[in-house]
Amino acid sequence: MQQTKKLLLIIAIILISAVSVSAQNVHFIGSPSISDNGTTLSFCAKLAGLGNNQLVTVVLNTTATITTECTNPGGNVAPGQTKTSTLTKSGDFMSDKNGTVTFCLTTEVPAPGKCPNGQWTGTVTEVSFANSSVSLNGKTVR
Repeated sequence: MQQTKKLLLIIAIILISAVSVSAQNVHFIGSPSISDNGTTLSFCAKLAGLGNNQLVTVVLNTTATITTECTNPGGNVAPGQTKTSTLTKSGDFMSDKNGTVTFCLTTEVPAPGKCPNGQWTGTVTEVSFANSSVSLNGKTVR
């Protein structure tokens, strides 16, 4: 968990350091907030330099390592199964008259990994995130 928080901090620093979207001077106002919520990842920020009343699509992509516990019909828990998946969350946001937009995106809780058979129940117990990126209107925000 500590390693995940360090990774998220590094990603935040990279995202803050430069923004390149279209020909406009798009930039963060303040620092983006990246939160590891245990089984989801949230990214919140305020951008300026968009032009007024502009619709923008923001996309959050992250690689998730998902740990699943499997419980059999008798209530016994099997050791965790692990899988890696790409999680994506997007949203459309309208900039205001000053060309700023505030947004917050949170990934969905991923589906559990496979259990030995259909009689077992899978529960996501932990997700670690890596290689997260945010794009604005199809261009990666750095």
